[in-house]
Amino acid sequence: MLSSESILPLRALEMSRRAYHQLGERGAFEGLKVQLVNGTVIVMSPMGTPHAFVVAKLSRHLMRQAPDKFDVRVQLPIAADEDSEPEPDFAIVEAATAPGSDHPTTASLIIEVADSSQKLDLGPKARLYAACRVPEYWVIDLRTNTVVVHRSPQRGRYTSVRRHDPSRTVTAQKVPGVSLRLNDFLK
Repeated sequence: MLSSESILPLRALEMSRRAYHQLGERGAFEGLKVQLVNGTVIVMSPMGTPHAFVVAKLSRHLMRQAPDKFDVRVQLPIAADEDSEPEPDFAIVEAATAPGSDHPTTASLIIEVADSSQKLDLGPKARLYAACRVPEYWVIDLRTNTVVVHRSPQRGRYTSVRRHDPSRTVTAQKVPGVSLRLNDFLK
């Protein structure tokens, strides 16, 4: 279970996806940006200007690069398991052919932009995405201006984790044509 101490200064409440949705429908989270990770409702910090800048630039970039057979979901839920519904900055998933009854349960590539959320993004979320078999997970770490690339999930963890400097181009293995060079998004 995710401990509150591991994500301080964020606040946490614990529950299932079902209870999370029921409370949301009743307005319990009104005005709050929240995510459910490992049964813990995490109240996210407001998005800072550098984070928003990178998300906006990367949104256009990924939409242009991703092949038509994929959808680029921006800050939308992933139904990872019964007690987790994170909202990654980007999830590239197989394109939906019709409206579904639930959110996707996995993605071909997930990208998080981290400034105040490194502990969450590099810890519990990395384990969660590995457990739901996301083959690639990238964290754009704005504090160190690096990209942390997680690959090869096995038994709830990534067996390959590499930190790349901002001048390096990182290329997705499972989404043809998708790549990024962090320096292009920091200007």
